[in-house]
Amino acid sequence: MKLELYMSAGALVICICVIIFMICQKRNIIKRVSALESVIDDLNHQSHKLNKTLKEINFEDDIKKIVNDKIEPLAKSLKEVKKITTEYRNQKSNSGIIDFEERVLNLYQDDKSESEIANILGVSVQQVELILSLNNPE
Repeated sequence: MKLELYMSAGALVICICVIIFMICQKRNIIKRVSALESVIDDLNHQSHKLNKTLKEINFEDDIKKIVNDKIEPLAKSLKEVKKITTEYRNQKSNSGIIDFEERVLNLYQDDKSESEIANILGVSVQQVELILSLNNPE
């Protein structure tokens, strides 16, 4: 009977130890879960703050402003330049200027200098330089 009593007492002590161990483990788990909950709450708060900030920033308006202030005037200027160059080319083809320019370019390709071309054609060196720069000879 003593043996049974010792065994029962031992079993009871083991059960109490297991229960204490489980309670300690549960507390550690609860601490870890609490820490994770805190991190998740902080991340949710940061996410909400970021979303609010992004909603306040209106990218469309900024882009429209850039387009209206910078790109549209540039596009209009380019259209105007295209129009002017087209008119210039039309006038050149109608007035015989093309023949003069071709003569300048041909002489330049024959390795004549700007001053030699100007003397041959009876024009200023600046006119020759302008024609060469507009036609980009290599």
